[in-house]
Amino acid sequence: MKIYHPQTPLEAVMLRKENAASAVYLAGGTDDLRLGGAAEGKDLIDINTLGMEKIELRGEKLCIGARVTLQELAECELVPEFIREAALFCTSPARRNAATVGGNLALRRDDSYLAAALTAAEAVLIRMTPHGENEKKIGDYLHGSCKALLMTVVIDKDRTGWVKRFGNTAGSHAAVIAAQSGNVYALSVHGSGLAYGDRPEIADSLTYTDDITGSADYKKYLAQTAFTLRRPTDGTVEM
Repeated sequence: MKIYHPQTPLEAVMLRKENAASAVYLAGGTDDLRLGGAAEGKDLIDINTLGMEKIELRGEKLCIGARVTLQELAECELVPEFIREAALFCTSPARRNAATVGGNLALRRDDSYLAAALTAAEAVLIRMTPHGENEKKIGDYLHGSCKALLMTVVIDKDRTGWVKRFGNTAGSHAAVIAAQSGNVYALSVHGSGLAYGDRPEIADSLTYTDDITGSADYKKYLAQTAFTLRRPTDGTVEM
């Protein structure tokens, strides 16, 4: 295994482009470095010295560095409450202190802690590509396949919304994560991927499968009924 130590985000991206079949980015590494993870048998491009670890306001926008950990995200009072709540879907403190925002999104897992909430929040990703920086909506990014380096997540600082997780246990893979912010609805469904749109009927656009998180019928029921939930101001959940 070879470990590269790029000095700039652009250098990291060019290394990834040149070694696309044999190298992966390394930040927190909570999924990459486990047995059978994405990095098994591959070289590593270490991005831990490239910055991207701050949460800061820039005018009306909140900018979250891709190397911010889930624990830092959950603890930061600048972050909208429902985004902080999504970070806490990762129930292991040790994992939250290692896993990063960028890593959780870049894996494109359909049980991602953050994907539904950030998609509903209409978050935008600032990415480094071989041609320089550009922006892409998170929902669009998660539906594609791209080797760009995620640098910053940008959301409106006063964004409000709610997010709910459905799973067999708090620590198991989520069957369904639903989020709503403004007129945007988002669903992450295990085995089915991410759906989002401006109507709650987005559940009907997915194909459901039986797996360890539940039957196809069970997950379809959860997805179809998730948006009947409302989060009152006292923090309780009502049907």
